[in-house]
Amino acid sequence: MTNRTLIRILCGLALLAVPALAAAQTPTPEGTVITNTATVSFSDANGNTYTPVSASVSVTVGYGPGVDVVATVPLVSPVSGSGSQTMTFTVRNIGNGSDSFVITHSALPAGVITVTGFSLDGGTTWLADLAALNTALAAAPTAPLGTVTITVRYDVAASTGGSYTDYTLTATTVRGAPPAADSDVTRVAPTLAGGVEVTPKGPPSGARTVPPGTSTFTFTVTNLGDGTDGFDLVASVAGATLTIVSVNGVPGSTTSISGVASGASRTIDVVYSIGGAVPDGTTDQLRLTATSQGDPTKSDQGFADITVGRPNLTIDKEVFRDDRVTTIGGSDTVVPTEFIQYRITVTNAGTVDATSVQVADDLPAELTYDTMQGDAAGWTFGGSGNNRTATLTSALAPGASRFFWIRVQVK
Repeated sequence: MTNRTLIRILCGLALLAVPALAAAQTPTPEGTVITNTATVSFSDANGNTYTPVSASVSVTVGYGPGVDVVATVPLVSPVSGSGSQTMTFTVRNIGNGSDSFVITHSALPAGVITVTGFSLDGGTTWLADLAALNTALAAAPTAPLGTVTITVRYDVAASTGGSYTDYTLTATTVRGAPPAADSDVTRVAPTLAGGVEVTPKGPPSGARTVPPGTSTFTFTVTNLGDGTDGFDLVASVAGATLTIVSVNGVPGSTTSISGVASGASRTIDVVYSIGGAVPDGTTDQLRLTATSQGDPTKSDQGFADITVGRPNLTIDKEVFRDDRVTTIGGSDTVVPTEFIQYRITVTNAGTVDATSVQVADDLPAELTYDTMQGDAAGWTFGGSGNNRTATLTSALAPGASRFFWIRVQVK
Protein backbone atom coordinates (compact mmCIF):
# COMPACT_ATOMS: atom_id res chain seq x y z
CA MET A 1 0.00 0.00 0.00
CA THR A 2 1.46 3.39 -1.00
CA ASN A 3 1.58 6.41 1.29
CA ARG A 4 -0.81 8.24 -1.03
CA THR A 5 -3.39 5.43 -0.76
CA LEU A 6 -3.10 5.39 3.02
CA ILE A 7 -3.61 9.15 3.20
CA ARG A 8 -6.74 8.89 1.09
CA ILE A 9 -8.23 6.25 3.39
CA LEU A 10 -7.48 8.33 6.49
CA CYS A 11 -9.05 11.40 4.92
CA GLY A 12 -12.17 9.42 4.03
CA LEU A 13 -12.52 8.21 7.62
CA ALA A 14 -12.12 11.77 8.87
CA LEU A 15 -14.96 12.96 6.65
CA LEU A 16 -17.25 10.20 7.89
CA ALA A 17 -16.55 11.28 11.46
CA VAL A 18 -17.42 14.97 10.88
CA PRO A 19 -21.13 14.76 11.89
CA ALA A 20 -20.25 13.04 15.17
CA LEU A 21 -17.53 15.53 16.02
CA ALA A 22 -19.20 18.62 14.65
CA ALA A 23 -21.16 19.41 17.80
CA ALA A 24 -17.95 19.30 19.86
CA GLN A 25 -15.60 21.26 17.61
CA THR A 26 -15.62 23.53 14.58
CA PRO A 27 -15.18 21.43 11.45
CA THR A 28 -12.44 22.22 8.93
CA PRO A 29 -14.07 24.18 6.12
CA GLU A 30 -14.84 22.39 2.88
CA GLY A 31 -12.14 22.93 0.23
CA THR A 32 -9.33 23.47 2.73
CA VAL A 33 -6.01 22.05 1.43
CA ILE A 34 -4.08 20.30 4.19
CA THR A 35 -0.38 19.97 3.38
CA ASN A 36 1.78 17.71 5.52
CA THR A 37 5.61 18.01 5.11
CA ALA A 38 8.14 15.59 6.53
CA THR A 39 11.87 16.58 6.63
CA VAL A 40 14.84 14.32 7.16
CA SER A 41 18.19 15.71 8.38
CA PHE A 42 21.36 13.63 8.53
CA SER A 43 25.16 13.55 8.86
CA ASP A 44 27.93 11.06 8.22
CA ALA A 45 30.25 9.20 10.56
CA ASN A 46 32.82 11.97 10.46
CA GLY A 47 30.31 14.59 11.59
CA ASN A 48 29.71 16.18 8.23
CA THR A 49 26.15 17.55 7.91
CA TYR A 50 24.13 17.59 4.76
CA THR A 51 21.22 19.58 3.40
CA PRO A 52 17.90 18.30 4.83
CA VAL A 53 15.57 16.53 2.43
CA SER A 54 11.79 17.16 2.55
CA ALA A 55 8.70 15.46 1.12
CA SER A 56 5.18 16.90 1.14
CA VAL A 57 1.73 15.54 0.46
CA SER A 58 -1.55 17.46 0.32
CA VAL A 59 -5.19 16.52 0.81
CA THR A 60 -8.28 18.59 0.13
CA VAL A 61 -11.11 18.54 2.69
CA GLY A 62 -14.40 17.44 1.17
CA TYR A 63 -17.92 18.03 2.45
CA GLY A 64 -19.09 16.44 5.69
CA PRO A 65 -22.83 17.08 6.30
CA GLY A 66 -24.22 17.94 9.73
CA VAL A 67 -27.39 19.45 11.16
CA ASP A 68 -28.72 20.18 14.63
CA VAL A 69 -32.40 20.93 15.37
CA VAL A 70 -33.47 22.52 18.66
CA ALA A 71 -37.03 23.24 19.78
CA THR A 72 -36.95 26.70 21.29
CA VAL A 73 -39.66 25.76 23.82
CA PRO A 74 -39.99 22.03 24.52
CA LEU A 75 -43.48 22.35 26.09
CA VAL A 76 -46.30 24.75 25.24
CA SER A 77 -49.78 24.92 26.76
CA PRO A 78 -52.18 26.82 24.51
CA VAL A 79 -55.90 27.11 25.09
CA SER A 80 -58.05 24.34 23.69
CA GLY A 81 -60.01 25.60 20.72
CA SER A 82 -57.64 28.41 19.66
CA GLY A 83 -56.00 29.51 16.41
CA SER A 84 -52.74 31.02 15.13
CA GLN A 85 -50.56 29.56 17.86
CA THR A 86 -46.82 29.35 17.10
CA MET A 87 -43.78 27.30 18.07
CA THR A 88 -40.20 27.83 16.92
CA PHE A 89 -37.30 25.56 15.95
CA THR A 90 -33.69 26.52 15.26
CA VAL A 91 -31.91 24.53 12.54
CA ARG A 92 -28.10 24.85 12.62
CA ASN A 93 -25.74 23.77 9.86
CA ILE A 94 -22.93 21.95 11.69
CA GLY A 95 -21.43 20.62 8.48
CA ASN A 96 -18.26 22.09 7.03
CA GLY A 97 -19.85 23.66 3.97
CA SER A 98 -22.95 25.49 2.83
CA ASP A 99 -26.03 23.31 2.69
CA SER A 100 -29.80 23.38 2.44
CA PHE A 101 -32.35 21.40 4.43
CA VAL A 102 -35.49 19.40 3.70
CA ILE A 103 -38.05 19.64 6.50
CA THR A 104 -40.54 16.93 7.50
CA HIS A 105 -42.80 16.86 10.53
CA SER A 106 -45.30 14.78 12.49
CA ALA A 107 -47.81 15.30 15.32
CA LEU A 108 -48.69 12.25 17.40
CA PRO A 109 -51.24 11.47 18.61
CA ALA A 110 -53.19 13.17 15.84
CA GLY A 111 -56.26 15.35 16.25
CA VAL A 112 -54.95 17.95 18.69
CA ILE A 113 -53.36 20.49 16.32
CA THR A 114 -53.53 21.44 12.65
CA VAL A 115 -50.48 23.14 11.11
CA THR A 116 -51.51 26.16 9.02
CA GLY A 117 -48.20 27.66 7.88
CA PHE A 118 -44.48 28.31 8.33
CA SER A 119 -42.21 31.35 8.36
CA LEU A 120 -38.43 31.74 8.17
CA ASP A 121 -36.22 33.81 10.47
CA GLY A 122 -39.07 35.78 12.00
CA GLY A 123 -40.46 36.89 8.64
CA THR A 124 -44.06 37.99 8.30
CA THR A 125 -44.63 36.06 5.08
CA TRP A 126 -46.35 32.78 5.85
CA LEU A 127 -45.65 29.74 3.70
CA ALA A 128 -48.71 27.57 3.30
CA ASP A 129 -47.19 24.10 3.54
CA LEU A 130 -44.02 22.03 3.72
CA ALA A 131 -43.52 22.15 -0.03
CA ALA A 132 -43.40 25.94 0.04
CA LEU A 133 -41.12 25.89 3.09
CA ASN A 134 -38.66 23.51 1.46
CA THR A 135 -38.63 25.54 -1.75
CA ALA A 136 -37.70 28.63 0.25
CA LEU A 137 -34.96 26.76 2.12
CA ALA A 138 -33.47 25.42 -1.11
CA ALA A 139 -33.22 28.95 -2.50
CA ALA A 140 -31.09 30.18 0.42
CA PRO A 141 -28.41 27.68 1.52
CA THR A 142 -27.11 28.04 5.06
CA ALA A 143 -23.41 28.71 5.64
CA PRO A 144 -21.37 26.50 7.96
CA LEU A 145 -22.41 27.11 11.59
CA GLY A 146 -25.22 29.29 10.29
CA THR A 147 -28.79 28.91 11.53
CA VAL A 148 -32.27 29.25 10.16
CA THR A 149 -35.28 29.80 12.43
CA ILE A 150 -38.50 28.05 11.45
CA THR A 151 -41.74 29.22 13.05
CA VAL A 152 -44.64 26.79 12.87
CA ARG A 153 -48.16 28.24 13.00
CA TYR A 154 -50.98 25.95 14.12
CA ASP A 155 -54.57 25.78 15.35
CA VAL A 156 -55.62 23.86 18.46
CA ALA A 157 -58.74 21.71 18.13
CA ALA A 158 -61.67 22.27 20.45
CA SER A 159 -62.34 19.79 23.28
CA THR A 160 -58.66 18.81 23.58
CA GLY A 161 -57.93 20.33 26.98
CA GLY A 162 -55.89 17.97 29.13
CA SER A 163 -54.59 16.00 26.12
CA TYR A 164 -51.33 16.47 24.21
CA THR A 165 -49.53 15.87 20.94
CA ASP A 166 -45.79 15.64 20.32
CA TYR A 167 -44.88 17.78 17.31
CA THR A 168 -41.58 16.60 15.79
CA LEU A 169 -39.67 18.69 13.24
CA THR A 170 -36.92 16.90 11.31
CA ALA A 171 -34.28 18.54 9.10
CA THR A 172 -32.28 16.51 6.56
CA THR A 173 -29.30 17.93 4.66
CA VAL A 174 -29.55 18.13 0.89
CA ARG A 175 -25.84 17.38 0.44
CA GLY A 176 -23.91 14.42 1.74
CA ALA A 177 -23.83 10.75 0.97
CA PRO A 178 -25.48 9.77 3.16
CA PRO A 179 -27.09 13.04 4.22
CA ALA A 180 -27.30 14.01 7.90
CA ALA A 181 -30.57 14.42 9.78
CA ASP A 182 -31.69 15.60 13.20
CA SER A 183 -34.99 16.33 14.93
CA ASP A 184 -36.47 17.79 18.09
CA VAL A 185 -39.89 17.78 19.74
CA THR A 186 -42.25 20.34 21.19
CA ARG A 187 -45.09 18.88 23.24
CA VAL A 188 -48.32 20.80 22.70
CA ALA A 189 -50.47 20.23 25.81
CA PRO A 190 -53.66 22.33 25.74
CA THR A 191 -54.73 23.43 29.19
CA LEU A 192 -57.90 21.86 30.56
CA ALA A 193 -60.70 24.20 31.56
CA GLY A 194 -62.81 21.84 33.67
CA GLY A 195 -66.57 21.92 34.07
CA VAL A 196 -69.20 19.48 35.30
CA GLU A 197 -72.95 19.28 35.84
CA VAL A 198 -74.81 16.73 37.93
CA THR A 199 -78.53 16.26 37.37
CA PRO A 200 -81.27 16.17 38.49
CA LYS A 201 -81.41 19.01 40.91
CA GLY A 202 -84.49 18.21 42.93
CA PRO A 203 -88.11 17.71 41.83
CA PRO A 204 -89.85 16.87 39.64
CA SER A 205 -87.36 14.44 38.08
CA GLY A 206 -85.37 14.36 41.30
CA ALA A 207 -88.13 13.04 43.54
CA ARG A 208 -89.00 9.46 44.48
CA THR A 209 -91.33 7.74 46.88
CA VAL A 210 -89.96 4.33 47.80
CA PRO A 211 -90.68 1.64 50.38
CA PRO A 212 -88.23 0.67 53.13
CA GLY A 213 -85.36 -1.52 51.95
CA THR A 214 -82.78 -1.07 49.19
CA SER A 215 -83.44 1.20 46.20
CA THR A 216 -81.46 2.85 43.40
CA PHE A 217 -81.45 6.41 42.13
CA THR A 218 -79.70 7.33 38.87
CA PHE A 219 -77.85 10.63 38.49
CA THR A 220 -76.30 11.99 35.28
CA VAL A 221 -72.79 13.49 35.28
CA THR A 222 -71.99 15.65 32.22
CA ASN A 223 -68.50 16.91 31.31
CA LEU A 224 -68.84 20.64 30.54
CA GLY A 225 -65.07 21.11 30.23
CA ASP A 226 -63.09 21.54 27.02
CA GLY A 227 -61.39 18.15 27.09
CA THR A 228 -61.64 14.57 28.27
CA ASP A 229 -61.75 14.47 32.04
CA GLY A 230 -62.33 12.24 35.04
CA PHE A 231 -64.47 12.99 38.08
CA ASP A 232 -64.33 12.15 41.78
CA LEU A 233 -67.82 11.22 43.02
CA VAL A 234 -69.18 11.53 46.55
CA ALA A 235 -72.70 10.49 47.57
CA SER A 236 -74.22 11.92 50.74
CA VAL A 237 -77.56 12.44 52.50
CA ALA A 238 -79.05 15.44 54.26
CA GLY A 239 -80.60 13.53 57.15
CA ALA A 240 -80.45 10.14 58.85
CA THR A 241 -83.19 8.33 56.95
CA LEU A 242 -81.01 7.04 54.09
CA THR A 243 -77.83 4.97 54.18
CA ILE A 244 -75.53 4.92 51.15
CA VAL A 245 -74.76 1.38 49.96
CA SER A 246 -72.73 1.94 46.77
CA VAL A 247 -71.88 4.46 44.05
CA ASN A 248 -71.59 3.28 40.44
CA GLY A 249 -71.25 -0.29 41.66
CA VAL A 250 -68.48 0.46 44.16
CA PRO A 251 -69.36 -0.20 47.83
CA GLY A 252 -69.33 2.87 50.02
CA SER A 253 -70.09 6.49 49.26
CA THR A 254 -67.12 7.47 47.04
CA THR A 255 -65.64 6.42 43.71
CA SER A 256 -64.20 7.93 40.52
CA ILE A 257 -64.86 7.76 36.80
CA SER A 258 -62.41 8.55 33.99
CA GLY A 259 -62.28 9.08 30.25
CA VAL A 260 -65.41 11.23 29.93
CA ALA A 261 -65.16 13.15 26.66
CA SER A 262 -66.04 16.83 26.47
CA GLY A 263 -69.83 17.15 26.24
CA ALA A 264 -70.39 13.47 27.09
CA SER A 265 -72.43 12.16 30.01
CA ARG A 266 -72.31 9.15 32.33
CA THR A 267 -75.20 7.75 34.35
CA ILE A 268 -74.29 6.98 37.96
CA ASP A 269 -76.40 4.61 40.06
CA VAL A 270 -76.46 5.38 43.77
CA VAL A 271 -77.81 2.50 45.84
CA TYR A 272 -79.24 3.39 49.25
CA SER A 273 -81.26 1.70 51.98
CA ILE A 274 -84.11 2.74 54.28
CA GLY A 275 -84.84 1.12 57.63
CA GLY A 276 -88.15 -0.69 58.09
CA ALA A 277 -89.21 1.45 61.04
CA VAL A 278 -89.09 4.76 59.16
CA PRO A 279 -92.65 6.20 59.03
CA ASP A 280 -94.50 6.87 55.78
CA GLY A 281 -94.07 10.40 54.49
CA THR A 282 -90.55 10.86 55.89
CA THR A 283 -88.38 12.71 53.33
CA ASP A 284 -84.60 12.80 53.09
CA GLN A 285 -82.33 14.28 50.41
CA LEU A 286 -79.90 12.12 48.43
CA ARG A 287 -76.94 14.03 46.95
CA LEU A 288 -74.16 13.31 44.44
CA THR A 289 -71.17 15.65 44.08
CA ALA A 290 -68.75 15.39 41.11
CA THR A 291 -65.36 17.15 41.10
CA SER A 292 -63.18 17.56 38.00
CA GLN A 293 -59.88 15.69 38.26
CA GLY A 294 -58.25 17.94 35.67
CA ASP A 295 -59.46 21.15 37.32
CA PRO A 296 -60.39 20.46 40.96
CA THR A 297 -61.80 23.97 41.35
CA LYS A 298 -64.79 22.83 39.28
CA SER A 299 -67.50 20.73 40.93
CA ASP A 300 -71.27 20.39 40.94
CA GLN A 301 -73.94 18.66 42.99
CA GLY A 302 -77.23 17.04 42.04
CA PHE A 303 -79.87 15.97 44.52
CA ALA A 304 -83.13 14.06 44.84
CA ASP A 305 -85.86 14.11 47.47
CA ILE A 306 -86.54 10.57 48.67
CA THR A 307 -89.84 10.04 50.52
CA VAL A 308 -90.70 6.85 52.36
CA GLY A 309 -93.96 5.19 51.30
CA ARG A 310 -95.72 1.86 51.46
CA PRO A 311 -98.40 0.17 49.37
CA ASN A 312 -101.88 -0.11 50.92
CA LEU A 313 -104.32 -2.49 49.21
CA THR A 314 -108.07 -2.60 49.65
CA ILE A 315 -110.32 -5.29 48.23
CA ASP A 316 -113.97 -5.07 47.17
CA LYS A 317 -116.26 -7.95 46.18
CA GLU A 318 -119.59 -7.70 44.37
CA VAL A 319 -121.98 -10.36 43.06
CA PHE A 320 -123.91 -10.17 39.76
CA ARG A 321 -126.30 -12.21 37.76
CA ASP A 322 -124.62 -14.06 34.89
CA ASP A 323 -125.03 -10.98 32.68
CA ARG A 324 -122.43 -9.12 34.79
CA VAL A 325 -124.77 -6.13 34.83
CA THR A 326 -127.49 -6.97 37.29
CA THR A 327 -126.33 -6.85 40.87
CA ILE A 328 -127.67 -9.23 43.45
CA GLY A 329 -128.65 -7.34 46.57
CA GLY A 330 -129.06 -8.49 50.13
CA SER A 331 -132.76 -9.30 49.69
CA ASP A 332 -132.32 -10.96 46.31
CA THR A 333 -132.25 -14.73 46.01
CA VAL A 334 -130.57 -17.20 43.72
CA VAL A 335 -131.82 -20.65 42.74
CA PRO A 336 -130.02 -23.97 42.34
CA THR A 337 -128.26 -24.49 38.97
CA GLU A 338 -128.17 -20.71 38.41
CA PHE A 339 -124.88 -19.21 37.28
CA ILE A 340 -123.74 -16.07 39.09
CA GLN A 341 -120.52 -14.04 38.88
CA TYR A 342 -118.35 -12.36 41.49
CA ARG A 343 -116.32 -9.27 40.64
CA ILE A 344 -113.30 -8.83 42.89
CA THR A 345 -111.51 -5.45 42.78
CA VAL A 346 -108.16 -4.60 44.36
CA THR A 347 -107.06 -0.95 44.77
CA ASN A 348 -103.69 0.42 45.85
CA ALA A 349 -104.44 3.26 48.24
CA GLY A 350 -100.77 3.61 49.21
CA THR A 351 -97.96 5.78 47.84
CA VAL A 352 -95.73 3.19 46.15
CA ASP A 353 -96.26 0.24 43.82
CA ALA A 354 -97.67 -2.97 45.19
CA THR A 355 -95.96 -6.04 43.79
CA SER A 356 -96.63 -9.78 43.98
CA VAL A 357 -100.34 -9.03 44.29
CA GLN A 358 -102.30 -12.28 44.71
CA VAL A 359 -105.96 -12.77 45.64
CA ALA A 360 -107.09 -16.07 47.16
CA ASP A 361 -110.82 -16.93 47.13
CA ASP A 362 -112.07 -20.07 48.85
CA LEU A 363 -115.54 -20.52 47.39
CA PRO A 364 -118.30 -21.85 49.67
CA ALA A 365 -119.26 -25.52 49.36
CA GLU A 366 -122.69 -24.51 47.98
CA LEU A 367 -121.01 -23.22 44.80
CA THR A 368 -119.30 -25.02 41.94
CA TYR A 369 -116.37 -23.18 40.29
CA ASP A 370 -116.75 -22.57 36.55
CA THR A 371 -114.30 -19.97 35.13
CA MET A 372 -112.24 -16.85 35.91
CA GLN A 373 -111.58 -13.83 33.67
CA GLY A 374 -109.53 -10.69 34.18
CA ASP A 375 -110.42 -7.12 33.33
CA ALA A 376 -107.40 -6.95 31.01
CA ALA A 377 -104.11 -8.68 30.31
CA GLY A 378 -101.83 -9.24 33.26
CA TRP A 379 -103.78 -11.72 35.38
CA THR A 380 -102.87 -15.37 35.86
CA PHE A 381 -105.34 -17.75 37.49
CA GLY A 382 -104.69 -20.87 39.47
CA GLY A 383 -105.91 -23.14 42.23
CA SER A 384 -108.06 -26.23 42.21
CA GLY A 385 -111.65 -27.01 43.04
CA ASN A 386 -113.21 -24.17 44.96
CA ASN A 387 -109.85 -22.83 46.17
CA ARG A 388 -108.96 -20.29 43.50
CA THR A 389 -106.15 -17.70 43.13
CA ALA A 390 -105.63 -14.67 40.90
CA THR A 391 -102.15 -13.11 40.54
CA LEU A 392 -101.13 -9.84 38.87
CA THR A 393 -98.00 -10.27 36.77
CA SER A 394 -97.19 -6.53 36.98
CA ALA A 395 -97.04 -4.00 39.80
CA LEU A 396 -100.15 -2.18 40.95
CA ALA A 397 -99.36 1.52 40.94
CA PRO A 398 -100.56 3.96 43.62
CA GLY A 399 -104.22 4.84 43.05
CA ALA A 400 -104.69 2.08 40.48
CA SER A 401 -107.39 -0.62 40.58
CA ARG A 402 -107.69 -4.00 38.86
CA PHE A 403 -110.48 -6.56 38.98
CA PHE A 404 -111.39 -10.04 37.79
CA TRP A 405 -114.52 -12.22 37.51
CA ILE A 406 -115.25 -15.61 39.02
CA ARG A 407 -118.18 -17.48 37.44
CA VAL A 408 -119.78 -20.11 39.65
CA GLN A 409 -122.96 -22.24 39.70
CA VAL A 410 -125.26 -22.59 42.64
CA LYS A 411 -125.65 -26.26 43.63
